[in-house]
Order: sequence, then C-alpha cells, then structure tokens
Amino acid sequence: MMELPCSLSRRIDKTKCNLHRSMGNTPLLRKPAPCHLGASTAQQAHPVFARATLSSQTRSAAATATAPSATAEDKWIAHTLDAVSPSDAATPAQLSSLRSSCLAALATQRMPTNKNEDYRFTDISPVLQSTLVAPSAVSADLVATAVAARSLKKSTAASLVVVDGALDTAHTTINDLPKGVYVGGLVGAPSDVVGFALGTQSRSRGGPFATLNGAVATDTLVIHVPEGVTVTEPIHIVHLSSSASSSTTRRTVSAPRVLVVLEEGAAAEIIEEYSSINDTQGQYMVTAVTEIELDDTAVLKHSYIELEADGAAHFKTTLVNQGKESNYSLTEARIGGALTRHDLSVEQLGSKTETVMKSFLLAGQGQLHDLHSKLILDHPDGRAEQIHKCIAVDPTSRGVFDGNVRVNRLAQRTDAQQLSRNLLMAPKATVNVKPNLQIIADDVKCTHGCSVSDLEEEEMFYLRSRGISEEAARQVLVYSFGREVVQHLKDDAAIGRVEVATKKKLVAVVSPVV
Repeated sequence: MMELPCSLSRRIDKTKCNLHRSMGNTPLLRKPAPCHLGASTAQQAHPVFARATLSSQTRSAAATATAPSATAEDKWIAHTLDAVSPSDAATPAQLSSLRSSCLAALATQRMPTNKNEDYRFTDISPVLQSTLVAPSAVSADLVATAVAARSLKKSTAASLVVVDGALDTAHTTINDLPKGVYVGGLVGAPSDVVGFALGTQSRSRGGPFATLNGAVATDTLVIHVPEGVTVTEPIHIVHLSSSASSSTTRRTVSAPRVLVVLEEGAAAEIIEEYSSINDTQGQYMVTAVTEIELDDTAVLKHSYIELEADGAAHFKTTLVNQGKESNYSLTEARIGGALTRHDLSVEQLGSKTETVMKSFLLAGQGQLHDLHSKLILDHPDGRAEQIHKCIAVDPTSRGVFDGNVRVNRLAQRTDAQQLSRNLLMAPKATVNVKPNLQIIADDVKCTHGCSVSDLEEEEMFYLRSRGISEEAARQVLVYSFGREVVQHLKDDAAIGRVEVATKKKLVAVVSPVV
C-alpha cells in the first residue's frame, strides 16, 4: 500500500469535513413520499435523515420517483436509471460506494427546470422529453477512423480512447511514462488514491448531472502522478459517443468519468476532447465528470475541447481542489452540440495558489452553451484570472455565463480578475451574462467586467478600406476574437479542429446586426 504525502493526508480530513457540512444542503431536494421510506413522520420530514435512510438502497429506491404524485422530471430519472444503469456485476468494486450514494441521492432529487435559479436561462426540457437508451456496441473500424482524425501534432505521453464512457484498450496507447505514474481504468489504479479522491468532490459540490453520472458510470479513467514527478508530454483523452439513430425522441447516454490526482510538486498536462463517432450526425447525451486533486506546488495544464454532434446534449462537471502554491490552468473551447453546459468549481485550499480559466464558446443555429463557474479563495496571496468569450451567430443562438468568484475574509492580498466579452452577430441572438465578484477581504486587488456588442465599426472599416469584403472581414475579426483563448491549447492539430468547426458556424454570417 502506497502512503500518501502528509499534506495530501491533511486535505483528506478537510475534504471529509466539507462533505459533512454539505450534506444538509443538497440542491434540488424534494420531500420523499412517506409511503416509500418506511420511517416515522418526523424522520421523513428531515432531508438529511432521508438521504441516510436511502443510502443502503439500490436502484429500486430511485424507482420510487414514479409514484403517482411524481412530476415528469422525477419519472425521467427513474426511467433513465431503469434503461441505462449497469448491472452490479459490470460495476468495478471501487465504484460501488459512489454508485450507491448517487442512487440514494437521485431518489430524493428532482431534475432542474427554469424555475431553479442555476437553470433559469438553460432549458433542458428537450433532454427530459427524450427517452435515453444504452449505447450499442461500436465497430472497431469506426472507432479507429474517429481516433485517427483526432490525433495531436505533438507527441503524447498517453493517448486514451473512451467510447461511450468506457476505456477502449484496443485503441489506447500508453507510452513510456515516468516511474510511479499511473494512467488507466479503475482496475489496477492505486487503491489508496482512488479511495481518497473518487467521488469526494462530486458528492459535496456536484449538481444533478454529476449525480446521474455517478449512478450510471461503468468505469473511471484514473491519472495519478506521484510526488515530485513531471510528465513532460501531454496526456490526450479522446471521448467518443455513438448514437442509436437520428430520432429526436431517443438518445443514447454515456457517463465518462476522469479522476486526476497530482501529489506534491508533480506536474502534468491533460487534453480532454469530446466528439461523436459519426462526426456531426446523431442524437445522444453525455454527462461527464472530471475530479482533480492538486497537492501543494502541483501544476496542471488542462485543455477541454467540445466538438459534439449537432444534435447532442453535453453536460460536463469539472471539480478542482488546489493545495498551497499549486497552479491550475484551464483552456476551454466549446462549439458542438445542441445543448451544452459546463459546471466548473474550483477551491483554493492554500496560500499563494494560482487559478487561470479561459473559455471560448461559439453558439450557432439552435445552439445553447452555458458556463457556470465558481471559484472560492480562502487563503492569502492567491491569484485568479478568468476570461470568458462567447459568440452568438444566429437569431436562435443562446449563450449563458454565470461566473462567481468569492474572495473570503482570510484571502488577503488576493489578485483576482474576471472578464466576460460577448459578440452578438445576428438580430435576436441572446447572451445572458452574470459576472459575480464577491469580496469579503479588505486588502485585495480585484477587477471584473462585461461587454456585449457586435464587431467594432472601426475595425470593420479598417479591413474594408483595404479591399477586404464585408463577409471576410467579419470572419477575420471573429477568428481573432476567439483565438485569444484557443491559442492556449498549444497544439496545432487541436487548434485546427477548433478553427474548422468555427468556420462552419460562421459560413452564414454575412450582414451586420442592424
């Protein structure tokens, strides 16, 4: 049994305390029906007791949501679990505890609607009105073709292929990793690391789709870098999803899950890329969770590229704990899918910690892209930078940004910056922006800002006066607008795929907003 560093062990206790405090604050709880719990009236009225009572139940507990008084959202949960929950035999032992707790939580949880503040501008009814089904087997030739089209230009430490939430070992390549580094599925992963980190953050800070992921996930991709080790080349994770048919009422569902643990002084780069096996065709839903634990002075560069099929629904949860003097940087490019949402939650758990988040979202015809981020600074001398850029190119395009940065009382001498810039390139295109910087400490340097506009007239005039057509000028300016974020992907092949997807969305953009 490998021993965890002292600093990481101390954070285990703190995480357990945070989890205990959060149990009474589970989002979107509904009072459980008394006839299904078998408890006294006083016990049934208390949500914490209800969760504890249900913790020993299996999938049948979640099915109680189909009681006559249950809403459509409740029934959708129960029907989904009946259709796609893996059998106990197919679930790795390490996932059993997480799965049990998530099934128990779903039995008392309701899927959100526009009446919930966090989903006020994000309508998930198209998903709730569809029937989710388990994915079928995918031919090896299709997977091989899809993987070949999504390679990186630079060499990688590992190229991991996840098909419909399960690691595809036949198309996965793991090169010479430094001693002690583990990259692979749950079976064979360091048991103490998995026991400490798996599900710890998603139980306390995950939303309804993170809970659904824990209930139906079939495996977890584990990346563990021991103390003082640097993985010099990126670890590339390609998530591929299949579709049962082109029907708008049936969607296949997958629940990919990634766990990243970097011990003290470790460093790595991870590139997550989400796409469809059938390129732009098909209806499916992805509910993905990535949990990241960074010990003191650890450094992680994280890239997240979403190029799903046009009809896809994509829900991503990223949860990060940062130790003292650690560095976490995220570059996000999200262009595909009909409905996508990223719930990003970062907590700085030590002093002199640095967090950088850069996001580029491009919403085309009928698309909705939502970014909900939360960053909590609890210690002095922290640094945080967030840049959010969104382009809505069609009258039916929707963008949502809810960014919350909280600088608590002990986070003195914090330097935090938040900026949201948005382009509306068609009449009736919409962005709902809510930057939120909460400052309780009194010795800080913090700024935030937001802008919503069409392209600058002076910039357009400059290009037009040099013989460039209006359409070409607008596309050049849009490319430069997004490239400020996309260039941080640092790989020409990945950047090229994002640019190609961007160009497809901009083909119909010709005339300016009147």
